[in-house]
This record gives sequence, C-alpha cells and structure tokens, in this order.
Amino acid sequence: MEKHPEINGLRTWIEIDRAAIAHNYRLHRGILAPTTKFMAVVKSNSYGHSLIDFSKEIESLGADWLGVDSIVEGIALRREGIKLPILVLGYTLPSRLAEAADNNISVAVSTFETLSELENFDKKISIHIKVDTGMHRQGFMAGDRTRLISTLKSLPKNIFVEGLFTHLAAEKDPAFPETALAQLKEFEMWRNLFLSNDLKPMFHVAAAAGAMIFPQAHFD
Repeated sequence: MEKHPEINGLRTWIEIDRAAIAHNYRLHRGILAPTTKFMAVVKSNSYGHSLIDFSKEIESLGADWLGVDSIVEGIALRREGIKLPILVLGYTLPSRLAEAADNNISVAVSTFETLSELENFDKKISIHIKVDTGMHRQGFMAGDRTRLISTLKSLPKNIFVEGLFTHLAAEKDPAFPETALAQLKEFEMWRNLFLSNDLKPMFHVAAAAGAMIFPQAHFD
C-alpha cells in the first residue's frame, strides 16, 4: 500500500475515493428528472466522509444544494468558501436565526413557535416548511393547515417561504410501497393547498432510496 505522510503515526484512518464519489453522483443525478435539483445531504460530518472535503468535492461535481443538520455545520461550510445554497434540515434555535440570515443559509421551520419568532424578524431569511406526513420526527400536522397558511401569509416580506418538504419514513423496500405512497398522497394535498393560496415554493421529498423507487417523489 502506498504510504501517505499525513497518516504517519495514525492507527486508523479513512480513505475517500474521489472517483467513487463522482460515479455515485452521476448515477444518482441520472435517476432524477432533468428539472429536479440535487441536494447532497452532508450532515453529521458527511456521514463520516468529512463535512468540508466532501462538500467541496460534491460542489465541484455540480450539486445544486447542500443539506446539513445544524446551523453550526452550515456556518462551517460558509467559512470554508462554500457558495452552494445550504438548507438546515434540523431545528434551528431562534437565537441563531440571525446567523442563518447573515450567512445566506436557509432553515427548516416545523413549529409555530419559530414562526412566531419570525413575525418580528428584521433580516431577510429563507425558510422551508417541514410537514409531517408519516415520519413523526418533526413537522406541521394535517390539522395545522388552516392556521399555518394564515400564519405564513401574515409574515413580513423579508421572510421568504422558499420550500415545502416532508420525509418518507419507509421508502427503501419496493415490495411494501403502501406507506410511502400514502405519504406522497398526503404531501400532494399540502402542495395543492400551498399553490391554491398563491404560495409557490420549491417542493422536495425524496432521499436517495425514494428517488430510486418512486419517480413521482422527485418534485423540484
């Protein structure tokens, strides 16, 4: 094995194959509809592949977005010169919303408490509304629809509703598609509700498995 000076003295290390990353990127990009954007989810240190190094690599390959878990990860990417749009998929503390705005980082919003904080927010910020269609991790429920639409319409103009999304809970087994199909049906109801109220964000649902098994989940 070729010896690398930077690993001298280390008992364990990870070697990342750039050719494999490029191959996987092209493979997944080829699965998507031509008009569907590609978000590389790089949360949790890019699942062990190095947050900064992997993000720079996938940016150079042509990814459209990066998804992170926290504002801390998003800011780390901005400090390293990453220019791609970034979405914080996890919860962002109200006290850190200003940092998201200052660094042009979009945030997921899944509670009325966060929306309440944004009513008096004086910076320009982009938000993605998370709805719970069956994952039961976070998100607005079906019973929140009327109140949510009313609240979104009352937000100041500096709050841009950039996205609407959900998370499929059981999309990996094509032999049992019922749960995913039910979630997609629920999401379509949310999508139609937004459009009928003149809210036209980007709509996104599918992670890797969902994109491969359910083409109707590609959306934007």
